[in-house]
Amino acid sequence: MDRKRKMSDDVADGPSGKCKRSASSSPPHMPERSLAQGGVEVTIDGCVIKGYHFYRRKPLLDFRMSVVPEPNNPMDKDALLVVMPPLTDIPVQHHNAVVDNKRGVTVRDIAGQIIGRVPAGLATILARMTKDGELTGLTCVATGPAQKSYLPWPEASSKGGGVVVPCKLHLQVTSRETAVEMLRAGFESDLGPEKDALTIL
Repeated sequence: MDRKRKMSDDVADGPSGKCKRSASSSPPHMPERSLAQGGVEVTIDGCVIKGYHFYRRKPLLDFRMSVVPEPNNPMDKDALLVVMPPLTDIPVQHHNAVVDNKRGVTVRDIAGQIIGRVPAGLATILARMTKDGELTGLTCVATGPAQKSYLPWPEASSKGGGVVVPCKLHLQVTSRETAVEMLRAGFESDLGPEKDALTIL
């Protein structure tokens, strides 16, 4: 079986694609992380996690994952990795939740592992906000199954396409007004058509 065919067996076909879940894999609804004194949360909806073709890990839906810098990335100094928390930070009742029925992969198997990356243009904006002291924390929540990339993100067969995981990014910021202003300006200067998929909540 060639690679393209094999990949298509692992993912849903579009933004509304569904994937089967075992009865034991209902996602936890993690409590909101406490914010620093005076901090507020801003959400970017409509985003995607990239890199499924490389990492081949499906995250637990509706689960807060860490977003951390990848300073040694030779292609992008602003690269941001999306990482599952270590097993000790995941409630024990979810350790055996199945995230990939075909391969029999559970949360226990992917705990502490890299899921993928924040799209490059968005990572550049977030790095700038961090440098300016506006962004003080960042988490990611997968909102749908891995699926072929869809417009306005690059199409699956084009450069920068492939397979993506729909998600929301949760930003801990010092000022909502300033953060929203910086995000909107960054969308215009650093993003292409994909900016149309993003909503600031």
